[in-house]
Amino acid sequence: MNVLWIRYGAFGDVLQAVARARIFKRKFPEAELTILSRPEYKKIIAAQDVFKEYIFWDSKRDPLGYFKAVKDIRNRKFDMLVSIHNVGSSALVSIASGIPERYGISSTLQFCYHKNVWEWFKEVGIDINIRDVPMIQTDDKSMRFAGELLADLPDKKVFCIIGASKPQKLWSMDYWAKFMEQLAAEGWGLVINGHGREEEVNAEFLIKELNYKNILNLVNKIDFLEMAAVVKNCTVAVGPDTGPLHLAALCGTPTLGLFGCTPSQKIGFTMPWFREVTCTCPRIGCWNYKCPLGDKCMSTLTPEMALEGLRQLRIEN
Repeated sequence: MNVLWIRYGAFGDVLQAVARARIFKRKFPEAELTILSRPEYKKIIAAQDVFKEYIFWDSKRDPLGYFKAVKDIRNRKFDMLVSIHNVGSSALVSIASGIPERYGISSTLQFCYHKNVWEWFKEVGIDINIRDVPMIQTDDKSMRFAGELLADLPDKKVFCIIGASKPQKLWSMDYWAKFMEQLAAEGWGLVINGHGREEEVNAEFLIKELNYKNILNLVNKIDFLEMAAVVKNCTVAVGPDTGPLHLAALCGTPTLGLFGCTPSQKIGFTMPWFREVTCTCPRIGCWNYKCPLGDKCMSTLTPEMALEGLRQLRIEN
């Protein structure tokens, strides 16, 4: 069975799509999967043995690339299409693909699929929430790179994910400084992870504030596959709901999530090595990125709460 698996972005969702592909393969071990995704994920996707082939199309920046992607898909003669991305481009690929069995989800173009993909998973007995083993792989080159990068840090290392895509998910830099200051006092190595200019500035603030020798700033310095290798070489990972937190947990590293407006269980954080600390906002798990409280709900999640969560995570793992 030749299957086209579709998920373009975002980073955390692409990683969860890899995990779901692995669960799918447990039910259909004879299936050969080809993923359709965006080119920025090429390196880390290519390291995943669950996929036999890959098709990359920049659906955001190259809309006319749709025609080339559809031509490629039609030439490959797939038996089944599985889309786990609720966007119009996936539905339009589905309807033009000529694939006889098509399962997906679309708010406005559901007719492009034969059945809702989540309903179909239930019908065939696929539990898409299982995360019982590490789901994301790296390669030997990246693992050697990460080992050399972290060689001068203490054996105990915390992968600190300081950014997030929405302000409602962010933990303040003052809280990060207090949290990391305590870990530094306990002799931990601190690895700062992030992306973009704002996180670059925030990392510089933390380094200056802490004035600690065993700290490594990796903001904007590693790609996704190298990031996976770094987190696999760390003792624990900590951060809010963002792509690198998904990466850490799916890599099998004991992970502490700092959660507020998003419900962790519904977005794939079901690993036995995952633990969360939540804010005390009465609207917790509201999934409302336009909440008038803004980032105030995350301010109720204190550094002391995170430190206690980390200690419990270490005991459990």
